[in-house]
Amino acid sequence: MVRRSSPWVAPLDEPRGGGRRDRRGRGFRGPVALPGPLTPEGVPGGWDRRAQFDTAVLGAVARLRPRHAAALEQLDVAVEDVPVLPRRWRDDVPLGTVVPDRDRPRVVLFRKPVEHRVESRADLDDLVLSVLVDQLATLWGCEPDDLDPRM
Repeated sequence: MVRRSSPWVAPLDEPRGGGRRDRRGRGFRGPVALPGPLTPEGVPGGWDRRAQFDTAVLGAVARLRPRHAAALEQLDVAVEDVPVLPRRWRDDVPLGTVVPDRDRPRVVLFRKPVEHRVESRADLDDLVLSVLVDQLATLWGCEPDDLDPRM
């Protein structure tokens, strides 16, 4: 047992691990993540938030593709980090938007506002699908339930 010099500090039963924890979900970094004798490939870096969001968007499009393949081929689905808000601020932050006045219409989903509203990967998948269906319903002039009855 290690004794501290101050009487107000509790003794340590074992040495501390130091800064070897993944505090903010970005994966291990620094010398801990480098290749070594026990991990020749290095430590996996963990999920990248952008990659996770892109995977959720691709999954939502794939879920809608069997029923709306021809219509989905005629538009682009894009991801932006944050919306660019006009000078007069809105009360709500949009989760997605439609840009219809182009040769190919574009549905844009905003990553940060969507991620801010979810707590888990399953919630992310559900909210991305919901936002995508809402934006497509706005673009095509129909009800969201017509696009995905499971909603």
